[in-house]
Amino acid sequence: MAIEVAAAGRQAADALAPAAAALEHDAGMDAMPQVVAGLAAAAPALAESEARLARAAVLRSEVQGPLHPRLAGLLARVDRLLPLAQAGLQAAQAAPALLGQDGPRTYLILAQNNHELRPTGGFISGAGHVRLAEGRITDLRLIDSYSVDNWQQPHPPAPLPLSEQMGAQLLTLRDSNWSPDFPETADVARSLYAQDQGVATDGAIALDLEAVRLLVDALGPLPIEGVAEPVTGQNAIAWMERQWDAPSASETTVETGAAEWWTKRKDFMGELVGAALARLERGAAPAAGLDVPALARAALQMLEGRHLQISVDDPALTRLLIERGWDGGLRPPSGSDFLAVVDANVGFNKANAAVQPAIDYRVVAEEGGLIATATVTFTHTAPPGREQVCDRTPRYGESYAEMVQRCYWAYLRIYAPGGSELLDIDGLKKPLSEVGERGTAVFAGHFVLPPSQQHVVTVRYRLPADLAQPYRLFVRKQAGTFAPPLHVSIAACRWDTELSRDRAFTCP
Repeated sequence: MAIEVAAAGRQAADALAPAAAALEHDAGMDAMPQVVAGLAAAAPALAESEARLARAAVLRSEVQGPLHPRLAGLLARVDRLLPLAQAGLQAAQAAPALLGQDGPRTYLILAQNNHELRPTGGFISGAGHVRLAEGRITDLRLIDSYSVDNWQQPHPPAPLPLSEQMGAQLLTLRDSNWSPDFPETADVARSLYAQDQGVATDGAIALDLEAVRLLVDALGPLPIEGVAEPVTGQNAIAWMERQWDAPSASETTVETGAAEWWTKRKDFMGELVGAALARLERGAAPAAGLDVPALARAALQMLEGRHLQISVDDPALTRLLIERGWDGGLRPPSGSDFLAVVDANVGFNKANAAVQPAIDYRVVAEEGGLIATATVTFTHTAPPGREQVCDRTPRYGESYAEMVQRCYWAYLRIYAPGGSELLDIDGLKKPLSEVGERGTAVFAGHFVLPPSQQHVVTVRYRLPADLAQPYRLFVRKQAGTFAPPLHVSIAACRWDTELSRDRAFTCP
């Protein structure tokens, strides 16, 4: 195993040396054509390195039983780092196509605010596109999502829950992520953007506030004109909230309710993008101080945590994204139990910044088959008193913080294996059972949670009889969430963990 890992490392390092040299010795984006060409030339060697790591993984799986503590510690490190190395090699092989090495590529950008949670990560606050050619950005546009709409074009009807809960009659790009399956959402969003803005795209990239924070943290302090202190990973979210309240390019604030404030309230998106691009333009030479490994680690953390999702037309890249779970697809494993808790804020506010969910999942054998009980407890951590009576009237209020402290209006869906039979729902109004994406069973309904209170939703259902043995469970993390506590109880098997990423369990 060690021989395979070492050989893979040497081979990959040698193959990537020209691309690394281009990053170190050239300035900024001017180096990207050489970097992309270097990655493309390295692809055969990287594929061989990936095969070596695959063999190492097989050898590692054969090491079982009690081990000396020192050896056990080394293997634990291998278990942590080997998947990351495999993912890095796969990403390096896919990068040239993604970056437009064989022709320009245009991608839709969806900026999702997960303080207003939606099925694929958050309300689409900003949207635009980026065009890449040989790694260079040749066109970049990011605007307020409300500005995307072109009402001269026909729009499809809004999903029924959006219509019933928020009064939406037609579907717009900002609400296009109602499906938790990101490839499906991407198709809808790309279609709407093409018809409303006249820009065809080769894929879609969605990122939430945590992705922005991780990116800024990896880039280092970003100076922004008119801002006293640089924006960092530690203050990025707070800075964006302050800029929303009182845009630096305007003397108006959200409290004034002036039209000028509304047109300027999202100017910070362009300011932050401009600062990030200026930082990248300085390059990765030692004097520039750009930490490329830190950027790579941040990107991997975004992808693994589903804070960044990518859906593209390129078949080879799509296979990689699906294999790693980076495309945000909702794909229940065949023969396995499956759980996905999908929450949506339908209250015209940012209450998810203060709402903490916790998931408890139990399966017991009863006469007639396996009975699953999914319990989700929501805790609203905002102080009481801001809203004496829950009011869903659309309004901006006095500040961003005030929008966080409102009642949480939620539409909740529990996804289960296809063929699951609903037995009981408690804690949801207008409960329903329907067939969801990829044949899943979906149990859904809505509720309201005032600040400083808890709400418990319990869904009980019979699992299909054809689940494979041994029992396996796949729990899917919702994009835009962080790490909700997760307790799983299956017969004699117990797990207490968190859902910072997808989880898989096997109970003999």
